[in-house]
Amino acid sequence: MSDKREKVRSSVFLGSIILHSVLSTCDRLRTACGFIKNKKLRGIGYNGSVSGQPHCDDDGHLMVDNHCVRTRHGEKNAISNTDRQHIRGSEAVVIATPCVDCMKDLIEEGVRKISYVGNYDNAKGKEFIEDLARNRGVELRRFEIDFADLFQELFDMMAQKGGVLYRKGYTLNIQKVPFVPEPEKKAEEKNKGY
Repeated sequence: MSDKREKVRSSVFLGSIILHSVLSTCDRLRTACGFIKNKKLRGIGYNGSVSGQPHCDDDGHLMVDNHCVRTRHGEKNAISNTDRQHIRGSEAVVIATPCVDCMKDLIEEGVRKISYVGNYDNAKGKEFIEDLARNRGVELRRFEIDFADLFQELFDMMAQKGGVLYRKGYTLNIQKVPFVPEPEKKAEEKNKGY
């Protein structure tokens, strides 16, 4: 297997996990976790409320000690969604910093490597995750990625001969535009007389 093919596989798996974070129902952090084993994406989970219970996005956050407890974390949902045989010996890829409770669950399930993209400053017990991983012999890797570059790379591959965009006769180009939070956007529109 070529290094190029491995890079493509990693990009597609990471893109899939990132896209699943859109399904999250807690706007404090929309996150997801996926398990990769034997060159296959084995399972994914995103953070959200217990089935049948109110969602943060609908009813607001349920805060205890500056943490929302209404949602189950993406790592816990990924564990619930994935056969245990596919978790043991896998790599868990997490969007943002895992909390110490999720680290314990991932390690207890037999995950051999935990990679997380970005940082979440409010992760509960984050100061303990490196020690916990080291003490159990689990590789812990934090990495940064330019999301625009990742998705542009994926769109470019889809625009190559045989790809879905190629077959439709167009390509997609990602453009980075400064983000303006909703309340500020409404204030700007009001000031401009919209």
